[in-house]
Amino acid sequence: MTDTPAPFRWGILGVARINRALVGPLASNGHQLLAIASRSLARARTYADAQGIPRAYGSYEDLLADPDIDAVYIPLPHSMHVEWAEKAAEAKKHVLVEKPISLDGAGVRTLQSAARTHDVVITEAFMYRHHPLVAKVRELAHDGTIGRLQGVRGTFSFVLDRPADTRLDPEFGGGSLWDVGCYPVSFARTVVGQRPVAVQAAANWSPGKIDLSFFGQIQFPDDIVAHVHSSFESPFKTEMEVIGSEGRLLIKRPFKPETVETIEVMTPTETYLVTVEGPALYQGEVDDVRESARSGRAPLVTLDDSLDNVDTLTALLKAARTGNTVELP
Repeated sequence: MTDTPAPFRWGILGVARINRALVGPLASNGHQLLAIASRSLARARTYADAQGIPRAYGSYEDLLADPDIDAVYIPLPHSMHVEWAEKAAEAKKHVLVEKPISLDGAGVRTLQSAARTHDVVITEAFMYRHHPLVAKVRELAHDGTIGRLQGVRGTFSFVLDRPADTRLDPEFGGGSLWDVGCYPVSFARTVVGQRPVAVQAAANWSPGKIDLSFFGQIQFPDDIVAHVHSSFESPFKTEMEVIGSEGRLLIKRPFKPETVETIEVMTPTETYLVTVEGPALYQGEVDDVRESARSGRAPLVTLDDSLDNVDTLTALLKAARTGNTVELP
């Protein structure tokens, strides 16, 4: 008879809306959601009682000081990700931090150093990456099914109509590219499998100087190009298209795939669906942190991968602000 592994115990820093999607995965499949912290103890206790979380803390520091917690999930505003991921690493906690992991490359390099120094896992919460759909799209893009890979097109848009939302505030790293545009950029990079070499972009800016809508072009080696669009002004849409010399792939739910998902393959002679089965959304990223922490293997979304994504995003924003082509080193 084999012993059942001890639960992998989690804490959450903050009572963000996205927590609703993570509470279940953090408390299932061998995980235990042990604690939540807020800057208000009363607010943390109210949230903990509503969600059945045993412990509530009135500061993030108090949660990080809890010796029973193995890992933390960080859904704080974008500008706070690096600070609290680094503090969690210093407290010897493994870290799952919401995207974007940082607003510049320097922040990612800080976390790379923290992960090495304190021997912990730090990984960015791109939940879609953990569905086999992504690996299958990449396989079909490169195995000749659609000929030579020529380009990728992607969009993620929705109407953000809450004026006080931090995603509209430049102080918190607001803007559609950081919030949802990071998804098609990440997906395109993952499919192509190479670091971009240059970008061009344009945006519609708010009076507060965050991008409400963003249009970007990413140039890769081998004459491969990606077009990405994100918006807080357009109706909800998510889609990725992979374009080849002899066909294309269409993925209608690329960033929030169902447990059973499909890829539409279109060639000059036929159109058909490829079906891919995967875990429930968000469960894969949570399991990946635990397995990486216990085995010592790298997480699926490495900090090197995150650094390339952040470098691409910052280059796109610079290109949109200046009107110039921006090369990536």
